[in-house]
Amino acid sequence: MVNEELIRYPEVDERLKRGKFTDLLAFLGPGLILASASIGSGEVFFSARGGAIFQYIFLWTFLLGIIMKGVIIYSGTRYITITGEHPLTRFGEVFPGPKNWFPTLIGFFAVISFPSWASGFALFLGQWSTWVFGFGDQKIWATFWLLVVTILAFITMYDIVEKFQTGVVAIMVLFVIIAVFVSHPDWLGVLAGLVPRIPSGYEPWIIEKYPDIASKRIPLEVITYLGALGGGIYDYFGYLGLYREKKWGLLGNPNINEIQERLLMLKKSEKIPLPEDNNEEIEKAKLWSKAPLADAISSFGSVFILSAVFMILGAVILNPQHLIPTDTKIMQYQVQFFTMISPILVYLYQLGIFCAFFGTMQAVSSQLYVYTLYESFTPLLRNVKWWNINAAKIIEVLWYSGGGILLIWTGINFTTAVSFGSLIGGVLGCGIWAIAMMYIDRKMLPKAYQMSSALYTAVGISGFVMTAMGIVGVLQFFHII
Repeated sequence: MVNEELIRYPEVDERLKRGKFTDLLAFLGPGLILASASIGSGEVFFSARGGAIFQYIFLWTFLLGIIMKGVIIYSGTRYITITGEHPLTRFGEVFPGPKNWFPTLIGFFAVISFPSWASGFALFLGQWSTWVFGFGDQKIWATFWLLVVTILAFITMYDIVEKFQTGVVAIMVLFVIIAVFVSHPDWLGVLAGLVPRIPSGYEPWIIEKYPDIASKRIPLEVITYLGALGGGIYDYFGYLGLYREKKWGLLGNPNINEIQERLLMLKKSEKIPLPEDNNEEIEKAKLWSKAPLADAISSFGSVFILSAVFMILGAVILNPQHLIPTDTKIMQYQVQFFTMISPILVYLYQLGIFCAFFGTMQAVSSQLYVYTLYESFTPLLRNVKWWNINAAKIIEVLWYSGGGILLIWTGINFTTAVSFGSLIGGVLGCGIWAIAMMYIDRKMLPKAYQMSSALYTAVGISGFVMTAMGIVGVLQFFHII
């Protein structure tokens, strides 16, 4: 039984009470690691590729996808901030059927994506190495970088990763925004891209010059973009785990470990005993929920800005030249986005994309994916003596790097590797998770702490749309439809 008196929120940070924009900037952190994790494949490759193929036509889908993912992730970060427990923990307790089957299933969707992303990122760095250094085999370089990441996973601290990734996000945003204005895009065309429309087919030059792309169904191409942009459940579960270090909301209660243990003893019919008749505590919960909201807005706002500018640059610079980033030219064409400002910026671009991809591999391998694995399977393995965050890290690193190296040497290409991960974890998994969040919000939270009707509706729409798109995308990926 949970003593309601035990559940009390820490005093709210004065900056949250004031609610000024500059004050809320202090509550950035895990979200920027999440944003930078998307730079690698999402913006540099898929956004530029989308602009090169479709120009501005699908800008609206990027905006819609980012909003849906932002809403979905906020439903989870809000929950852990208010209740002090990870949503996956509650999923294991309340869903009908065998205990813990649901978090194990959705965790499987997340974890199965690890090697595909590892191989995709490593293949990028392998191609980058042969391009910049001018020698060697792409697969050998890719394997080398994965081994380096494996070693660094055990010596890198969270604060170092966070600062490194924050710097990468800031630098990439700055220079691509400058490049957009230097390129003088058709701004009316950009605005028109925010109006929903679907092209009837590929342009003739694409069919002639890039038959492999032209053979791919347009919905699958676009759904893959949406899966890569803004991350997926393979990032989100770990992202929520990082909130424990921020100690926002109930996570900052000095008795949080005892609270979490007692919450596990709740019956399926019981709600989490948050103080319903204490207006002061209810107000604290609302104020604390601004922290994850600021984090989500900043991270997904950064993702959309980067997505939009890379798409615009792809449309302005690559499309007229009939150049599309592909498996054999993943990052080389995009150097023009920077050299049009100054030829010397080729070196900045080469260094910047290395930092983006290598930094992403380092962040997910040493932090995000460790927490994702741990949070996903802790409900099932809670009573196993050897199971802890350190054990999860060893397993995750071996699975991430070992599985990635195996895929590299099977001959998988970059697009296939990241497409599989983005469809399973970045689209389908996100949709299923959103629907599950709706369920536990109404089932477990007292009315005063539940999502507002507007947020609940937004999560519902996002969940069902992402689930439907994920099913279609996976079926098309495996050529079933």
